[in-house]
Parts: sequence; C-alpha cells; structure tokens
Amino acid sequence: MKKLISITLVLTMILTMCACGAKKDEGGSGTANSEAVSSETASSETSSNETASSEAVSAEDASSEASAENAESSKVGVLTMLNMTEEEMTKFRMLGKYVSRILLDEGYIESNSKALRGEKEVVFYDTLDSMLMALNAGDIDELMIYNKTGQYLCATNDNLQLAYSVNLDKELNSFAHLLFNGHMRNDFAFLMMEENEALRDEFSNAINDMKGDGTLDNLISEQIDALINGGDVKPVTMPTIDGAETVKVAVTGALPPMDYVAEDGSPAGFNTAVLAEISQRIGKNIELVVVDSIGRATALSSGTVDAVFWTRTNQMSSKYQEFSDEERASRLEELEAKMSDEEVEAFNKVKEALDFENYNKVDMPEGTICTVPYYSDIIVAVARKD
Repeated sequence: MKKLISITLVLTMILTMCACGAKKDEGGSGTANSEAVSSETASSETSSNETASSEAVSAEDASSEASAENAESSKVGVLTMLNMTEEEMTKFRMLGKYVSRILLDEGYIESNSKALRGEKEVVFYDTLDSMLMALNAGDIDELMIYNKTGQYLCATNDNLQLAYSVNLDKELNSFAHLLFNGHMRNDFAFLMMEENEALRDEFSNAINDMKGDGTLDNLISEQIDALINGGDVKPVTMPTIDGAETVKVAVTGALPPMDYVAEDGSPAGFNTAVLAEISQRIGKNIELVVVDSIGRATALSSGTVDAVFWTRTNQMSSKYQEFSDEERASRLEELEAKMSDEEVEAFNKVKEALDFENYNKVDMPEGTICTVPYYSDIIVAVARKD
C-alpha cells in the first residue's frame, strides 16, 4: 500500500501559525497603512506620516521575527493519523505567515492564549489520550485537533482552552471562502475497498437522504453540539434485522464527540447514531469494530472490516477536478478579482504548496473508495490555560 500523506496536518500548520506567531498590530494593520501610502489622493503630509507608520510596522515585524528566532522552542502535538514526516510538516507550516495576519485582521480568527515563539518542534502521537496526557503534563505546549473535538476537550477539562477561536458565523469573503471551505477544510466520509462499490453507493444514498430530510443535522445537534455544551452522551441501540447481511464498520474513538468510544470500550454517540440510521435505511445489520486510528487502513485492506467510519476528503477538490483547465483558470480569476493584493499573494503561496487537485484523495490508500461526506470540520489548536 502506498505511503499516505496527510494534508490535514499541512492545514494544521497553516492555522498553527495563527496561534503560534501572529498578532494584530495595535492601532491598525500593516496592510491598511500600505494601502494608504499608495493612495493617489492622499496629501503629501499624510503620505509621509503613513509611510513612516508602515516602516514602523515593518521594523516591528522584523524585530518580532528576530525575537522569535532567539526564543525558546515550543512543542506542538499532532496525531499520527497516517504518514507525514516532520520534514514535510515543517515545509508546509510556514504557510501560516502568509495567511495568519489576514485572517486576524479580517476577524475570522481571534487569539485566546499567549503566542508561541521560536522554533516549533512537531511531536507525533498515535492516540488522542496520549497526546492529551502530554499536554496536561507540560510535555507539549499545544495540540492540534479538529474544531469540534477541540471544543469538546475544553468543555470537559477546565484547564484547557482553544489557542484561538475561529468565527465561522462571519460572512466569508472570497479569500476566507477558499481557505475555510477548501484548503483548510476536511470533509469526513466512509472508506471502503473499491470492490465494495455497491455498498458504497448504498451508504451514500442513505447519507444524502439523511441530509435531505434533516436527520443528519438533528444528529449533529443532539450528539455533537449537545456534548460540547455540557450534555451527556446519548446511548444508541444498533438495530437488529433478522436474516440480513452484516456489515462490519471500524470506529476509532480518536475524534470525540464525532467518533466516540465510551470508557467501557463500547462505541457511542454520533458515530453509533449515524450508523444505526444507515442500518435501518439500507436494511443491513452493522457491527461496530473498535480499531486504532493508525490501523484503519490495515483493518480495511485485511478484510477485518468492510468500512471505516471516517476518512478525510474534500468536496471542493472533487468539484475542481470536474472542471477543464480553462474553467479552473476563469473561476480562479473571478475570485482573485474580489481579493486584495495581499490576499492574492497569500493564496498563491498556499496553492504552490498544496496539491489541491488531489486533496480529496490524500487519506485514501490505493484501491479504496469513499462515500459522500457526512460531516465537515477544520483544524484548531488546544493549549493549557495561562
């Protein structure tokens, strides 16, 4: 099976920089000052003052970067998930410097904790529990995880907080739309071997029906949002259909409250509720099998299970593949026309580093297929409270 490269961790590093090295400038951004300097209608005196202000911001940035280089290194925990080397992660995490200031200035993210300075050492963990223990013990300074999981961890541990908050309720401009709905978003789907195309289609049809009649939104509210807001996990009984075929589905417990395994080792919550609903709709029994996150692909390829509860994909990337080169160029030109020069420059840096054309397949081993997505989320950082 070919090596799997997790672009999720790439996007993790984009957002990491928002909490690890980005701060708003007091009294205005460097972007605003630069735009004022270039204004043809500005007076000579105003232009001179704004130029000085811009130079001051540049000096401040240079000073901050120099201080960061001399600062003590920090450690960031990341789930191994699949396979991504520290060298690959180091390459992509630097993308944060191109997007963090913009997202801060435009109000899409807000810092909640002291920014980490200096070099960031990436530490891999095979399980969420081991990574959480390392954070609580001070062995790492932050951990990276999906937004809803991060909120769940903070809601169940008074010593933790999101390093920065993401405002997904704010209307997205073109730049934020491309990042939050494309390059920084993961959609979650069921993973299966390609010979199970018929089963894949049954699952996809059931998921689409659940979306259409509101069932999926209700399950998200009842099984995910309720837990984040202090509620308890609601037990779910899997249906038993006499004489029906049994489908084995792997769950990991690695991403509560979406993929949740209770302390007694039994699957519960959102994953169980979704699969119970699918079972009824396709008329087949579903048996839940608990596996480690890192062992998902092996469990599937070996035939231990017929499907894996979650794999990462991206709908925008899938649609992108359907367009011709001319259509892609035209659509991108339209979007960039609505961006500032700074946004265009930052987004071009992101495009250079990320293979977005194949982003929907980064978590799919050779010979596998996936269903339509049933859930979406982005990556955030979790830190100890100051």
